[in-house]
Amino acid sequence: MSVFLLLVRNLFLTVLIEGILVLVFVRKSETLYHSVLVNMLTNPIVNFSLILWGSFVLLPEVPYYYVATAFLEAAAVITEWILYYKMGDFGLKKAFFASLLLNAASYSFGLLIG
Repeated sequence: MSVFLLLVRNLFLTVLIEGILVLVFVRKSETLYHSVLVNMLTNPIVNFSLILWGSFVLLPEVPYYYVATAFLEAAAVITEWILYYKMGDFGLKKAFFASLLLNAASYSFGLLIG
């Protein structure tokens, strides 16, 4: 699969999973819209960075891939936390937990489908 198609697929799946969770738990179309926007910003950066990292790292250095993944996912959570808060979707604490839970859900789904 080409890098472009991989990025599009990952973004689509992330938007789908997180969008369903936003609709089920928040039930605001504005928050759904914001979820799509923040994922359009963070998801391609995280996935493209991991693709680049994976193409330059040798097999014995695989643990560093997981460190890079954790760092990039944490950066995405922090970025989305700030954006959800600034867009007025949630208060400061709820924005953090929303960002953390949505990202954990979409990351876990990605692990399940391989």
